[in-house]
Amino acid sequence: MKITVEDGDKLFDSVQCTYNILEQKPYNALVEAKEANMDIIIKEGLANGRSLRHLKLVQVAEKMGCKPDELALGCILAQPFQPRVLSGAVTTEQLESNLGAMDIAERLKAEGDLLKEVMDGCVMDSETYWKDRSALAWN
Repeated sequence: MKITVEDGDKLFDSVQCTYNILEQKPYNALVEAKEANMDIIIKEGLANGRSLRHLKLVQVAEKMGCKPDELALGCILAQPFQPRVLSGAVTTEQLESNLGAMDIAERLKAEGDLLKEVMDGCVMDSETYWKDRSALAWN
């Protein structure tokens, strides 16, 4: 990803990108953007709800004593590129649950093996991810 122009100035101050436990292909570009002091904004952190049904996520959430949405968002917040995450919450209950992701992220940072277990156990082929996403019914 080219993030600077010829004189070294940044093209942008921030980048918004889809990244979640299923779609992890942008990882290296996001690390590069962070190293260039860019603000990282993540959208579709719950993969339009699809990540919440992933068996590995559900199993680890149960083991950790948290909700799947907290873990899915916590996995993103625990990434080294220090993103801001758009949760997509539409109800007060969803927002309250999503806020628990901040505590889960801290636990994942302290227990790196758990973060790796979820990320490695949930990742999809990027092409398949986008093909499946394009087939979703939208309101």
